[in-house]
Amino acid sequence: MNEEKIEIEKSSGNIFRDLEIPDPEEHLAKCRLVFIIDNIITKRQLRRSRAAKILGIRKSELSDLLDGLFCDFSMTDLFSMLEKLNHEIEIVVHRRSADTLPTKSHISTSADNLQRDSVTGT
Repeated sequence: MNEEKIEIEKSSGNIFRDLEIPDPEEHLAKCRLVFIIDNIITKRQLRRSRAAKILGIRKSELSDLLDGLFCDFSMTDLFSMLEKLNHEIEIVVHRRSADTLPTKSHISTSADNLQRDSVTGT
């Protein structure tokens, strides 16, 4: 039996950085926003044609977006889509202390906040 060794490399936590794609943090942020949009559409049981109409885009554009082809969409486009789906966008900027390493952007939904609050008791 021929045993072939497979080399494994630990992820940085951002697949776009691991694949050396330019602007990996922006790609990851967009990916998270698309994931949220997809969850909203799924929870509302919207057909893609209806969702596209609500979002003001063509059905083919929505299909591309939900299939992971989101490079042509800006962060502003994605924020606008969330607003059209009756969701508010809140951007919070925190100063980090000088002795800490730069951190990544974090995108969460209110469901994430509720879950975190119930765990931490805050």
